[in-house]
Amino acid sequence: MSAVARPGAGPVSVPVVEIYVAGPLDLTCLAPVRAALDTAVRLSPDRLVVDMARCVGIDAAGVALLLDVHRQLLRAGADLTLRAPSARLRRILRIARVEQVLHVVPEEVPSPGVTTEPIRSAP
Repeated sequence: MSAVARPGAGPVSVPVVEIYVAGPLDLTCLAPVRAALDTAVRLSPDRLVVDMARCVGIDAAGVALLLDVHRQLLRAGADLTLRAPSARLRRILRIARVEQVLHVVPEEVPSPGVTTEPIRSAP
């Protein structure tokens, strides 16, 4: 996935990019999710939605990755939204004290016109 700007044109951006995480978001499975999020950030979205409905767990490395992406997007004037984390994941985010920093929405409602396949974080 890439975006190419025409010579003389302004930066390329998209309104919304959605990433679906399936499996754990932990140190052992972080590489494919990091790569997908890096690609998404390079698209300069106004909003990046990470769908966590199929994410079965998260550790400190996963939380740190989400916070890093949040900071990158914030500097670019964009938003990060975590969508549909389980009650267990929301509890972990609350315990890590990041629920006040990260925008979390409980429902699983995809953005209009978006189709994508889940990213398998587990090998």
